[in-house]
Amino acid sequence: MKIAIYSPYLDTFGGGERYVLTVAEVLSQDSQVDLLLDTHLADLINQDYITKANERFRLDLAKVNLVKAPIGKTSNFFTRLKFLKQYDVLFYLTDGSVFLSTAKRNFVHIQSPFEGQPAKNLWGRIKLFGWERVIYNSEFTRKNASKFWPIKDGVIYPPVDTTSIKPLKKKKYVLSVGRFFGYLKEKKHEVMIQVFSDMYKSGKVDGWSLNLAGSATQADLTYVESLKKTAAGLPVSFHLNLNYQDLIELYGESSIYWHAMGYQESDPTKMEHFGISTVEAMAAGCVPVVINKGGQTEIVTDGENGFLWESLEDLKSKTQKLIVDEKLLKSLSENSLKKAQDFSKENFEQDIKKVFYG
Repeated sequence: MKIAIYSPYLDTFGGGERYVLTVAEVLSQDSQVDLLLDTHLADLINQDYITKANERFRLDLAKVNLVKAPIGKTSNFFTRLKFLKQYDVLFYLTDGSVFLSTAKRNFVHIQSPFEGQPAKNLWGRIKLFGWERVIYNSEFTRKNASKFWPIKDGVIYPPVDTTSIKPLKKKKYVLSVGRFFGYLKEKKHEVMIQVFSDMYKSGKVDGWSLNLAGSATQADLTYVESLKKTAAGLPVSFHLNLNYQDLIELYGESSIYWHAMGYQESDPTKMEHFGISTVEAMAAGCVPVVINKGGQTEIVTDGENGFLWESLEDLKSKTQKLIVDEKLLKSLSENSLKKAQDFSKENFEQDIKKVFYG
């Protein structure tokens, strides 16, 4: 089988790229897999990309081919149709758009509950002809986006490294992992710092520290500095651009995991679409105390393998409950560890193969 995979975002290493590159690894075991590079990507990506992707996501992409392709916004319509005709399957991580494809089978993957173009006009619906299925990364994304993508759909949760990430000797760490995106501030770091500050000043987190980890570009450093000023005098640590091994260690040592993306937001695109970092924390036996929004509700069952919170007072009280009750903390830790296995790479591989080969 000859399979093409295309994402316009391959020059970044985010959750979507982890998803499509894992698909590429899985399918390359039994099929020819070509990773299509549009004009923009062809100027940025070479064979070193495969090495970096293997290291970043712990993949084996040795059998995956990088192919410059007439695809993307600047491509010629007829050249693209002729090119894609050679493929048995095309798997496309959409940016909200869709195009006519002549591959024998066509799957589109959606990571975010945005308003897709296809349902908006007749030409959009015509372009959907030939696309067999939409694959969503969560039920939350599917629920909020499916009305804009009126074709057969299903959910395959993202693969999480539940093998490398393991519990270590626990410390009194509250952890949150998410990019320090200074423009959007979507991970709500300042909210979590304020909550921890309130708890610290009232003597409820004696001996505990808040650890904020995530990637940050040069453009994000002003935001990080403002967060550090807010956290001055508090036991708050910032872990920027950790390598994977150090991040695994931080997960393993942490006891409680916080997530606040979506706080005071009503737009689904500003909520966590799934929650890979939450699952990673759970794989380390770290008990999640996460907002009751977005894909988090598909991962955490309140009171069973963690807690879901509605308000900041709720976040404080549920965190406090874990701090004072070691038996409860241990019990939920064990349950979170078990739940994380539902999102293992092995399960992802089985689900992907069913779609492509089943």
